[in-house]
Amino acid sequence: MTGIRRTAPAAGGKLMWATCLIASTVSPLVAGGCQGQETSSNAGPAGGAPSCAAQIVTVEERTTHPTIRIVGAVEPLRRASPAARVMATATRADFREGDRVSQGQVLVQLDTRDLTTTRRQARTARDSAQTALGLARAHVERMRALHASGDVPRPPLEQAEAALAQAEAAAASATAAVDTVDVNLSYARVLAPFDGVVALRLVEVGNLVAPGQPVAVIEDDARLRVVAPIGSELATRVVPGREVNVEIADSRTSAIVEGVVSSGDVRAPGLRLQVIIENAGRAYRPGMVATVELPRNDEGSDGSAMAHVPRAALFERGQLTGVFVVNEQSEARLRWVVIGEDRGDMARVLSGLRAGERVAVAPDGQCLSDGRRVTAVTR
Repeated sequence: MTGIRRTAPAAGGKLMWATCLIASTVSPLVAGGCQGQETSSNAGPAGGAPSCAAQIVTVEERTTHPTIRIVGAVEPLRRASPAARVMATATRADFREGDRVSQGQVLVQLDTRDLTTTRRQARTARDSAQTALGLARAHVERMRALHASGDVPRPPLEQAEAALAQAEAAAASATAAVDTVDVNLSYARVLAPFDGVVALRLVEVGNLVAPGQPVAVIEDDARLRVVAPIGSELATRVVPGREVNVEIADSRTSAIVEGVVSSGDVRAPGLRLQVIIENAGRAYRPGMVATVELPRNDEGSDGSAMAHVPRAALFERGQLTGVFVVNEQSEARLRWVVIGEDRGDMARVLSGLRAGERVAVAPDGQCLSDGRRVTAVTR
């Protein structure tokens, strides 16, 4: 134990010599580790290293409003399932899931050979009825002339007029039969009800399609609705028509509160918040996860001033987040901070920084280190 001696704490506030001298008598390997710690603890500012070129940004103080974030799903405002009206085999289905379709575009063409034959028969019957109607009219005109001259009594004229009425009814019935077949033929084409995107394809060429059977699911993505579960207490503070922020796929957009509705399921009671998003640029799709930000109070005006820094000034080491604060001597000093949940280019600092302090933003984050001099540059 002759190598043991007590020393006073160094300027850094650490008592290392006694422990390391004891360890050196036990294991040279441990002693080597102690030497590394001693060197690290006594290392001064990196004054001999070249300065780091960085942008120096002053910490700003901004007023923030506390919000509540609730997660929901994106849905289309309009969703339709166009279906066939007749039973027939699908002969054409020129669309795929994800295709964009226009209103009136043919999605599925059904086999119409039997309907075409029926239409030919109906048209033939209609032409025959029209011919009989013409003959009946001519006969009535002739009988009326003969009755007026006294050559034909009244009963034959009445019989001719009755035959004309029957011919007119038969012609009208034949015309209606043709129209019915034409309508059925129009049902043999399934059309897109509006502009949108094919979400599901439910038919293949060769399938026998029954009346009322959907062939696809079409979604209109021009305007979207975010539906999120919401608690009863928070629902009482929701104001329809208010503009709120919504985060979808790492981007932010504004939305208009549509209202709060029931879940509609007695097995899972609850309330749902609905907000409307204009999606003219088609940046978002139904099925995405969205986060709606609601103010904590009715008016959303109880803001508090907090420090904000550019996110480019932040760096992470494990679970810690830090910045390099530039002091009056233009030296970078490491500072650990706590960051809020704000999104965007500026980060809200919960603790660790004050407004007015300066932080370094370096293009090369590796050049910044504790104690290194910083040379201010502009963007």
